[in-house]
Amino acid sequence: MVKDNVIDAFGTSEIRDYDKLLREFGVQDFTKLKVPDPLPTMNRGIVFGHRDLKPVLKAMKDGKKFAVMSGIKPSNYLHIGSKMVVDEIVYFQDHGAIVHYAIADLEALVDNGLSLDKSRAIARDNLLDLVALGINLKKAHVYLQSEELRVQRLAYVYSRNVTNNMLKAIYGEHPVGIYMAALTQVADILLPQVIHGPIPTVVPVGFDQDPHIRLTRDIAKKHGLLPPASTYHKFMCSLLGVERKMSKREPQGMIMLNEDPKKARKKIMKYAFSGGRDTLEEHRKKGGRLDIDVAYQYLTYFEEDDKKLASIAKDYQSGKLLSGELKNILADKIEEFLVAHQNKREKAKKLVDNFLG
Repeated sequence: MVKDNVIDAFGTSEIRDYDKLLREFGVQDFTKLKVPDPLPTMNRGIVFGHRDLKPVLKAMKDGKKFAVMSGIKPSNYLHIGSKMVVDEIVYFQDHGAIVHYAIADLEALVDNGLSLDKSRAIARDNLLDLVALGINLKKAHVYLQSEELRVQRLAYVYSRNVTNNMLKAIYGEHPVGIYMAALTQVADILLPQVIHGPIPTVVPVGFDQDPHIRLTRDIAKKHGLLPPASTYHKFMCSLLGVERKMSKREPQGMIMLNEDPKKARKKIMKYAFSGGRDTLEEHRKKGGRLDIDVAYQYLTYFEEDDKKLASIAKDYQSGKLLSGELKNILADKIEEFLVAHQNKREKAKKLVDNFLG
């Protein structure tokens, strides 16, 4: 825990000062890197930090083998904030990375009490989103933890390098099952190197997952493997306000990737917190506040055209653009995205069903 920031890999994390993370956790500033063909989220500081990414970028440049590794705990359907991680995976995939993706059904079992059958059903929906967002399931190594024996065995091997006190210091007091889930994640992250030999590997995550990265980097060195790199993105806020993280505990504040596009539009218009002024006259005079306006914050993720985004920001700050009009711009963008995305999900069903067997 740091002032204004709460980091909990197995609980609720609240991050209010990203600069403080860079200073106090030894995280490097992503915006200072030269990244080929950067995503809008990379250009705009949404992807804000990294650990040791330069070897990955060098492998990209030199055409050498490298991997991108990520995963999901299948405890719920994916929301639009999840798209950021998948976009990064696809970015590295398209630049030559071998993709490894873990479906953490064992973690869902010990952390959420979900049966493996229930996790499998949710994982099917998650996989539809992954394919629709661009992950090549035919080339990627995507697996359920409960079915990947190498990961389970490696978790026991790596457990020899940690003590109970180390795990308490990193994660806090938890049942043994949670500690086993953490060690299984270490095995997930190092599996690409176990399969392909020591190769640069990048793990795109939110900063709440950094404890796993730090533990894995420490264990990797003890087994002759390269410490994995990581990238960190800012959390997408709830529709209800920029100070609130999008969470399944507030369904009115989140938009799922499998949500009805018309329903999503209504949510935006009804619930998206506005940075507009109290009266029309005041808004025209003083302009809107971009820093607290959720619709604008979402557009920084979804509007790919920098010039268009800058024009929207200028018009809103000048008072020319009203908050209701700004919400409509976002609602159009999200509705259009969800329609296209869900069409891709439909086309992916046969592939995903064949994959799961």
